[in-house]
Formats: sequence, C-alpha cells, structure tokens
Amino acid sequence: MHAIPSFDRAPPLSLPVRYFLAAAAWLLPLSASLLLTDGDYPSLSLLLPLHLLALGVLGNAMLGALLQMVAVVSGVPCMRPTWWRLVVWSLWQLATASLCWGFYQSLAPPWLQLASVLFVLPAVSLSGLLFDLWRSPATDGSSRGLRLALGLLLLTMLLGLSMLAVLGWGRPWPLLSLLPLHRLAAQGWVLLLVMAVAQVIAPMFLLTASYPGWWQRHGSMLWLLSLLAGACGLWWLPQWPWWWLAWLPLALFAVLSLRLLRTSRRPQEWLLPYWRLSFALLALLAALLPLLMWQGAAPWLARALAWCLLGGFALTLVVGMLYRIVPFLLWLHLKNAAPPRHRIPPLQTFMPEIAPRRSLRMLLLVQPLAALWVWRPDVGWPLALALIALLLLLSLHFIAAARQYRAARRVLPPQPASA
Repeated sequence: MHAIPSFDRAPPLSLPVRYFLAAAAWLLPLSASLLLTDGDYPSLSLLLPLHLLALGVLGNAMLGALLQMVAVVSGVPCMRPTWWRLVVWSLWQLATASLCWGFYQSLAPPWLQLASVLFVLPAVSLSGLLFDLWRSPATDGSSRGLRLALGLLLLTMLLGLSMLAVLGWGRPWPLLSLLPLHRLAAQGWVLLLVMAVAQVIAPMFLLTASYPGWWQRHGSMLWLLSLLAGACGLWWLPQWPWWWLAWLPLALFAVLSLRLLRTSRRPQEWLLPYWRLSFALLALLAALLPLLMWQGAAPWLARALAWCLLGGFALTLVVGMLYRIVPFLLWLHLKNAAPPRHRIPPLQTFMPEIAPRRSLRMLLLVQPLAALWVWRPDVGWPLALALIALLLLLSLHFIAAARQYRAARRVLPPQPASA
C-alpha cells in the first residue's frame, strides 16, 4: 500500500519552486490584513486574511506540492510545465489578488467579477490534471488520496465561483447555503491532501512506521464520506450538529499521526517538531469542535477553528516541508545535472540545520500571538509582526540556498556530447 516516489519523473525544478516562493511572499499581505480586523465575524476584514492565507499562502504551497506528488508518486508526467509555471501560476496570483482586493473594497463587484474570470482557467487546468490522475494505474493510498483531494479542490473552486456569481454578477442563487458547503469542501481538500502526502513523507523523511493498512485503504474515503454526509445535512437540515460526522476521522487522523511520530527512528530530526506541533494543533481543533454545541457561531470560536486548521496545522506543516523539499529538489536536480562521478555538495550545504530550527521557534511564538488575535481581533499587530519575521527568515534562508545551488551549477563540468 505504501507508495515509493520515483524522482526521475519529477517536473522541472522551476515549476514547484515558483509556487513555493509565491506562498512565502503572500505572508506579507496576510500580515497587513490582520491590522484591518474589526472583530465581527464573518466581516469583510476577517474574510480578507482568511482568503489570503487559504489561497495565497497555503494555496500556492499545496498546488506546488500537488504537482510534484502527482508526478513522482502517481506517475502522471507534467506534459505542459511552461503552462503550469507561467500561465496557471500567474492567473492564480492575479485571481487571488483581485478577490482579496474586492473583499477590501467592501465586495466591489468589478473586482469579484475579474476574480471569477481569472479563476476559471486554473480550474479547467486542474480538471485536466484530475482526468490524467484518474487514468493513472497507481493504486496506493497516496494516489487515491490525491485523486479525492484534487476533486474536492475543484468542488471548492466551483462553489466559490458560484458565490462570486451571486456577489459579483447578481445571480439569484442561495448564497447562505453555498457558503457552508464551500467552507466544508475547502477543509476537506486541505485534510485529504495532507493525508495523501503524510503517507509518503512520514516514512521517507521522518523514518516512522507506515500508517496502518486499513487507514491507507479507507482513511481518505472515510473522510470524504463524512464530508458528503455533512454537506447533505447542511443543505437539508442545517440546524442539526452535522459537524460530528467530520469530527471522528479528523480526530482519528490526529491521534494516528501523533502516535506514528513517536515511532521515528530519527528522534534528532529537525523536521519532527514541525510535525508534532502541526498535529498537536489538529488535535486542538478536534478538541474545540464539540464547543459548537454550546457556543454555536461565537466569533471567537469561529476564528479559533479557522486558525487551528489553516494558520496552525496547515501553515506549520507547510513551512516545515518547504525547508525539507526545496533544498532536496535543489540537490536532486544538481545531482541529475552532474556527470556520473562528479561529487556534488551534500544536502546540508543548501540548508543548514540551524535555519529550520530558527523558523520553528518563530512558529512557536506565532501560536500564542494567534490565540491573542482569536480572543481580541482588534489586536492583530503582534501576530502580523511575527508573520513578517517568519517571512524574513524564509527569504534569507531560501536566498542562501539558491546561491549555493547557482555556485554548484557553475562548477559542474560540461556534459559529454551525445553520439
């Protein structure tokens, strides 16, 4: 059941790295948006940081990871890397910027209309990728999870475009019914992608045991079925606590992952604390969900749930994996470009261990500042400053890694001419 990555099918280096760098850059407007919060949920000032985080930071990082995983795990080659690297990437940035500016301008219809038009082409491209992925013969748990995750991403985009048709184009569709479905699909896409990635990354980089066979076979489908049941409940009986259906697989995934991390054969590995912090925040999300029975749609609880999933669980995991994947991709492409017996710099040269440990300390500082923002959204400047500091650390570390890569490429001997 465990997928074995084949990195000879990896897309060009510039494809995933471009998405990863954009993810880091979106931390700056996210930090600025936290200063605009007025405390009313779901006010426009809270929709703004939510979508900057979900689309700008996490959206770019997860799209880059998705394009890499689809190729090396599921065997779906990237047939049009220039299209994904330039056209889809550019449209995603412009569409995100247009949508968020429309939120900032009090739901200004022209900007929402522009965002809806710009998001169409990435959605079509992702539909083609899903078609290719569905035809892939890969049957491992990660590939099945990638198929379901990509399907939920497309559903999330379809529901989002439907709401933009209401807000921007004046279509008479039930906005209040579409909103919880859109939110549920977005949460499902994030969790399903992490489930698929974790089945490969945890044994490969953290040297843990594999996830149980029954979870690899049925975990993604269990999560998907719980989301579908919850969506049906939200549509027909919105007053019922349908969130209980999503609580069980979410809590189960958190507990399984935390137990799995204890089996790591590399307890000194710097990536391990990232994963422990991330899944501890996912467990906190599972612990907070039952409060919906008593607190209902309390503004602080809604902010806490959103932060635990996106700013806590997903952001921590993304930052840790960027520190692992980007240097690994630089080293791998350098190795493939070098002649057979040429020595290349070791992996640690591209990212010294002290770099991710410093960013981990910054993420540990971010979490209590986020708790302050959850309770007092009008006091967002400490969290904004911490996110800017995280951006500066990421920029310094990845610029240094890029310089090391360029220096190593310059000293490579020329490849012999083919006969």
